Amino acid sequence: MLEEVGVPMKRLLFVAVGNAVATAFVALACIEGSFASAAIPKSASPAVILRNTSFEFPGAGERNNNRSIGDFCCTGETATVRANDGTPIGYIYFYDFDGGVNIGSRSAAARFGVLVSGVSDPARPAARVRSAIEFTAKELKRGLTRQTKAGALRYTATILDIEFLDEAHSRYWMDTIKVRVGVEEAPASE
Repeated sequence: MLEEVGVPMKRLLFVAVGNAVATAFVALACIEGSFASAAIPKSASPAVILRNTSFEFPGAGERNNNRSIGDFCCTGETATVRANDGTPIGYIYFYDFDGGVNIGSRSAAARFGVLVSGVSDPARPAARVRSAIEFTAKELKRGLTRQTKAGALRYTATILDIEFLDEAHSRYWMDTIKVRVGVEEAPASE
């Protein structure tokens, strides 16, 4: 019947199929264009690359000598955690204690703590969060490990050596404790 009006059937079918393909192509381009223009979310903070990931105390830090180093003061020692480019992004303070007593020329304590801080956002190194890793004398032993998060950093303290005042482990000799503190970027999910 269409051939009677002068339009060949094959040509009409070709035009119809061509229009459908063109319409589909335009629709696909619009869909792809909307994806291309949408902002792809990036991670909240860039990966933290650390210059040093392990610190052994005593000895890994600088003596405070009654002054502040980073976030900590006064009589202990503080290690500076630096990004690979040298920017300070956290601090480790060796050490915090409670229940201290003097016995002759030595001191003993009932609690041991490592104070730490870390940047919340590596792009803003001046804003830091503080935390602490704490142990009681009764639980202290070689190999004991504990963790905490401070901003974008996770700290792990491992007791390397310790001597006690008595068999009950009521206090440890403060001049005998040795600890390793590891630091790494904290997963965003923590």
